Amino acid sequence: MSVNFFEALHQIATEKKISGDELEQIVEASMVSAYKKQFGATDNMRVIFDRDTKVIAIASLKLVVRKPRDAGEEVALDVAREVKPNVEIGDSIEIQDDPFKLFGRIATQTAKQVIVQRIKEAEKNIIFEEFKAKEGELLNGFMQRRSNNTIFVDIGHGGVEGILPRREQSPLEHYKEGDRIKALVFKVDQKTKGPNIILTRVQPKFVEELFKMEIPEVYDGIVEIKAVVREPGMRTKVAVSSYDRDIDAVGACVGMKGSRIQAIVRELEGEKIDIIEYSSEKRVLAENALTPARVNEVYETRDGDLLAVVTADQYNLAVGRAGHNVRLASRLCGFEVRVKTDEQYREMVESDDPLLMSNQLFSEPVDDETSLTELDLEPRTIELLEKGGIFSVEELVESTIDDVMNIDGIGEKTARRIFEILAEVVDFDEEDEEDDEDEDEDVVVGEGEAGE
Repeated sequence: MSVNFFEALHQIATEKKISGDELEQIVEASMVSAYKKQFGATDNMRVIFDRDTKVIAIASLKLVVRKPRDAGEEVALDVAREVKPNVEIGDSIEIQDDPFKLFGRIATQTAKQVIVQRIKEAEKNIIFEEFKAKEGELLNGFMQRRSNNTIFVDIGHGGVEGILPRREQSPLEHYKEGDRIKALVFKVDQKTKGPNIILTRVQPKFVEELFKMEIPEVYDGIVEIKAVVREPGMRTKVAVSSYDRDIDAVGACVGMKGSRIQAIVRELEGEKIDIIEYSSEKRVLAENALTPARVNEVYETRDGDLLAVVTADQYNLAVGRAGHNVRLASRLCGFEVRVKTDEQYREMVESDDPLLMSNQLFSEPVDDETSLTELDLEPRTIELLEKGGIFSVEELVESTIDDVMNIDGIGEKTARRIFEILAEVVDFDEEDEEDDEDEDEDVVVGEGEAGE
């Protein structure tokens, strides 16, 4: 019986990746629990567990008596003399029992429950340690199910699930059951029910790891990613630098005819990516960061921020829809970058009013995003839109009616009403013209475009 038991344990240890020492501790704990269940105390016993000889036994110190009344504390004289022939009544002797014969049905069930419970706990700990070590790494999985806009991803290891919350999903991406999902292990916490593995597809680190996967020079460290900033679903900016003067950092990332970067663009469902050359010179970095716009001049303000001057036809490109381009440029540089047209800058310089000049120089070039409360929408509708990740009029303009209908609680009738109200306050033709000018290509590199 012990041999079969050891074979079963070995199989479990192999399948669950549990070490022999940990498995031994689990079995010992189960035997102690079973012994206590049957005899009420464990002070006089120990578990013998020998993996080499495949022997498991319960060794207990018992009092030798003529007629035992307590099998856990006493042993009959004739039984004791089989172990030690010269033993006498009143002596104490250690007796080894086969647990499979010693325990009754209830005690055996207790041992089984302890083994199952401890193995589950050990398995949870193993999974936690394994994925904790993978924080910041990419992995592949498949969409298993969706609940309240949270996607549960099968990431292997016997059905281990990763969680892709709505906040960690790009608005461009839509999945159905069985779809492949590549994601970054963002955070792993240990919970009562097991490890909580949070995945992400929106963090800048996700883009950085995609670059390492697709671009050998980045993986080898020849080309370094200095910074990544991102507004998921809209645009990503990546600043790169080469440690080898014979290798163009931007060109290495783009690849022949854009082959390398296009693989990343496809993974991001068409999100636009600007790859720029990093520079330690603030003005050069700011000019590069405003790609795809062409900048005429860059001036440094008294507080260390930079003012970029562009022609009127480049202003919309430099600022971007809802200010996203200049906002990302500022985040990439690590200091505020502001944009003026030639005419605005000229008026500022020629102004005789120092206060006006100061206000123009330090004013924000882009208005704040417009709150949904500016629309004639019901409070409940606004609440549903915000739960769906739409917080401003500008974000609503960029959404389609299908995007809105995919939000829990919003049906087709409500979605159409939302867009009817939106059409009353937004000039879509003007927005489309800006879009055509601003978003011609998915990938922009330096002053050119990938694939040219």
